[in-house]
Amino acid sequence: MPDASLGPSAYIVLGLLAQCGPLTSYDLKRQVDGSVGYFWSFPRSQLYAEPQRLAALGLLAEQQEDGGRRRRTYSLNHAGRAALTAWLQQPAGEVELRDPGLLKLFFVSQGPPGTRQALATEQLAVHRARLEVYEHLTTQLKGEAAADLRTEPLGMGVLYERASLAFWTTVLEDAGTD
Repeated sequence: MPDASLGPSAYIVLGLLAQCGPLTSYDLKRQVDGSVGYFWSFPRSQLYAEPQRLAALGLLAEQQEDGGRRRRTYSLNHAGRAALTAWLQQPAGEVELRDPGLLKLFFVSQGPPGTRQALATEQLAVHRARLEVYEHLTTQLKGEAAADLRTEPLGMGVLYERASLAFWTTVLEDAGTD
């Protein structure tokens, strides 16, 4: 059973180390920025503290350079692999949707006239830009071996962005009648 003290950022660290091999905290941040960071937001500063915490819990091996910047490189050990495997075998649980645009839309009636239209216009631009990124990544990954499983979440991202564009287009059209 997964350790109750381990949250999503811990499993991101464990999962990336399992996928990529040994990494520094900076390398973890770069990996997150180009992958799970697109669909799971959290403070990137956790990627500097979390590996140290996981090493202290005995879930990661840690190696520090003797000189220079004294960077620490983390790798997954047997206990970390077991924790990751146990977590992957548990039900995923409730869906979380934390969308700042939807939160603002909920309270939009409290703003001045035109707030709804401005919000919808801004959200359309945000979701168009993200869709472009996802489509670019999909094209990039097509040629990679073993990219199949990593492109499944990316495919969901494309569907989500297309649905968001349809939603915000409707909001913008309705805002014109306000």
